[in-house]
Amino acid sequence: MSDPKGEVIQRYDLLHRGAGPKGTDIARPAEFLIDSSGIIRWVNLTENIAVRARPEQVLEAFEQGEQVTPQ
Repeated sequence: MSDPKGEVIQRYDLLHRGAGPKGTDIARPAEFLIDSSGIIRWVNLTENIAVRARPEQVLEAFEQGEQVTPQ
């Protein structure tokens, strides 16, 4: 997702202060499942840009349909 003004980063509390090149602020890597009502059903947050959820983890979360609260 492109977020040039950082609005989504701020709304979902994804700002990682000082973690970018030369100490710049960047977004934390994150994956969300959001249903058609706008309810966050699953969140995967990490500090490591190379770490992502495996497809089977995302599918399991989708199938369970549990509501979660982002940290």
